[in-house]
Amino acid sequence: MIRVSILIPAFNAERFIGAALASAQAQTEQQIEILVVDDCSTDSTVQIVRQAALHDKRIRLLQMDANGGPGAARNRGLAAARGTWVAMLDADDQFAPQRLEALIGLADRTGADIASDNLFLRSLGQDFPTKTLIPRELLREPKRLTAAEFVAKNVGFGRRERAAFGFMHPMFRRAFLESKAIRYDERNRFAEDYLFYLSCLLHGAVWWLSPEPMYYYTVRPGSLTEVQTSQDLNRIRNVDANLLADPSIAANAELSRAIRRHKSLIDRCYFYRAFTDAVKAGEYGLARSLFFESPASIKHILHESCAQAPVIAAKALRGGYRTKNKATERIAIR
Repeated sequence: MIRVSILIPAFNAERFIGAALASAQAQTEQQIEILVVDDCSTDSTVQIVRQAALHDKRIRLLQMDANGGPGAARNRGLAAARGTWVAMLDADDQFAPQRLEALIGLADRTGADIASDNLFLRSLGQDFPTKTLIPRELLREPKRLTAAEFVAKNVGFGRRERAAFGFMHPMFRRAFLESKAIRYDERNRFAEDYLFYLSCLLHGAVWWLSPEPMYYYTVRPGSLTEVQTSQDLNRIRNVDANLLADPSIAANAELSRAIRRHKSLIDRCYFYRAFTDAVKAGEYGLARSLFFESPASIKHILHESCAQAPVIAAKALRGGYRTKNKATERIAIR
């Protein structure tokens, strides 16, 4: 019996994939399979995984026909998974040895469909991280996570709300995902986790969160997370708008309030991104129409322009734009 399918989407991960595989293999829960979904890597990722699979039959390599991004790679893994549970592991991250066993225990005690833990945030090469995603004083015991709290903790207004629960890498009961036909939106390469997790919660998933950090999340330059596109942002704001129009959401005051706040942030980022992209492309008519689309669009573009001014100035002084690290790119919106 396979209790847990560990899904590892990988793209040009030759520097990290070995450590990720080792952490999966070292789990105290040994009834596992390890599915590595290679998203058309151009380095030696595939060769490293194939070599590891020769010595451990639990490792299976799946190869995408075309680069589809993290959502598409995870969907390929979900389609192939055979475990009772599915656990997500990024190719540059690692599990603590007891993680899967502990999360299964939490799920068994609570009847959870989703089980997750706190994260250690570590810099590249840092062996003993101390910073956690959720401040320890805010998560002292296991708790059930509601849809309203999940959305609220992805808004990022105020220091104490910057837990960014979309960073978490939960373990999912596969039967629940199959019964609700839940999959990643493959069009989005940004906030795809947020959309997937929220869909689970809105379909009735019971999510329990452990305070113990057992996932090591690596903060590094050049990660899979890229600058969000206006198309990605527009799809997210449309999801929020559709949810706010749903009578069942409107009847939940806490959830609808959280979604409105989230949509306000997404709107701000969308109008700024679409406006600046139009200006850079010399499409001044489009930029003008975006700016004057509504009083809200004017406010959003001016607000975000002021907020981004120090960042833009710093980049100009450095001589140009550089790639942001994975955590700071996501924390702005997730």
